Amino acid sequence: MDSIQKLFVRIDGIYCEHCVETITLALKTLEGVESVSIRRNVAQVSGKNLPSVAELVDAIRKLGYETDENRASTNRTKVARAMRWYEFLLIAAAILLLIFGVRYLFGYNVFNAIPAVDSSLSYGMLFVTGLLTSIHCVSMCGAIGILASSESNSVRSFKRPLLYNAGRVLSYTVTGGVVGLVGSAFSVSATVRGVVILVAAIVMLLMALSMLGFLSFHLPHVFKIRTGGKRRGAFVLGLLNGLMPCGPLQAMQIYALSTGSFWCGALSMALFALGTVPLMLFSGAALNLSRGKAKIVIGKVAAVLMVILSVSMLNRGLRSLGADIASVVPSKYDGYITATVEDGIQTAEFDLDFDSYADIIVQKGIPVRITVHADEGKITGCNNEIVSRDFGFDVPLSAGDNVIEFTPTEEGDFVYTCWMNMIANRIRVTDDRSYFQ
Repeated sequence: MDSIQKLFVRIDGIYCEHCVETITLALKTLEGVESVSIRRNVAQVSGKNLPSVAELVDAIRKLGYETDENRASTNRTKVARAMRWYEFLLIAAAILLLIFGVRYLFGYNVFNAIPAVDSSLSYGMLFVTGLLTSIHCVSMCGAIGILASSESNSVRSFKRPLLYNAGRVLSYTVTGGVVGLVGSAFSVSATVRGVVILVAAIVMLLMALSMLGFLSFHLPHVFKIRTGGKRRGAFVLGLLNGLMPCGPLQAMQIYALSTGSFWCGALSMALFALGTVPLMLFSGAALNLSRGKAKIVIGKVAAVLMVILSVSMLNRGLRSLGADIASVVPSKYDGYITATVEDGIQTAEFDLDFDSYADIIVQKGIPVRITVHADEGKITGCNNEIVSRDFGFDVPLSAGDNVIEFTPTEEGDFVYTCWMNMIANRIRVTDDRSYFQ
């Protein structure tokens, strides 16, 4: 009796369950192939009389994926390889250099590029706000959109990107209608928001590591809904993306709440969502319209960006729960504003910036009054509300002078943030009078 043969082939360009299924079905049609399983971008092909390596490689490459005879072996360990660390570091460095370069040259942080939303906006401006906010959407959720929109390499269409964005628009619209009708039901605590953000960050990180080949992880089968025998996971991911704890989305939900109407709330969110579609649709379609090495490069960049964003989101969730993994307490406090005491009250003031507040040193046990000078042009949908769990203040900002008051009772370094937990600065409370001389 002939024994079962096994051959392992490493394949580059696999980024989703749809890719896995496409390759599996294609290889199973080859004569002699009895079973195919794909894990961590390595296909295990089994059968009693397998095709030649050249035939297997040719079948895979015809689907648009990258492999060759040197990536095939009877020993899995010889072909199994995740992204090399130097590749990961180079891509991550390029992304961070671009982000900080734009911030340094133009004072512009793409992650905080959220227009301020208030009840004076017209319906037309809601669409324009969506267009402007889509820059933030692509930077924060674009990698998820690319993953959700990914077709097998043999397919070049807008179908999955359209399904993903249709799911987002529908979710935004229904959410806006419900918030407009019973907005109070959507008032959740900072702790609940923090937990939701943490769960989303962990899932996002697992997805990214799977795309990079470091582990095997696929979304649960609940995301794989069949309609007419075809996958509609992209549509479901779009629906769930509309429920993400996203700053622009929460700002728009507050706007929808102010309408006091199901139909007006739904319309306002629909217009906003439609404004975000063009750029999000383009980012998802870019992957499907590319092939071979170009698609692999786009996928790797998207995966590394997802790692960076998931770590950022993880820190946001921890900040909501009172922790901050990215914050380091300085040994020196150069650059901190030192409060001055007059008539039993210590005061400090600073000008609002797009993506930062100010680090401040205050004395323990003396009431504090901080004045934030805000130019109308500097207020965004991210920095327009200052929050501190430790001192119990939550202050919306408007153009002009905004006053924050509290009394520190314990020494230490305390973080205060924007309402989205994306901007974070520190308040140092001390009994050491040498800081105030």
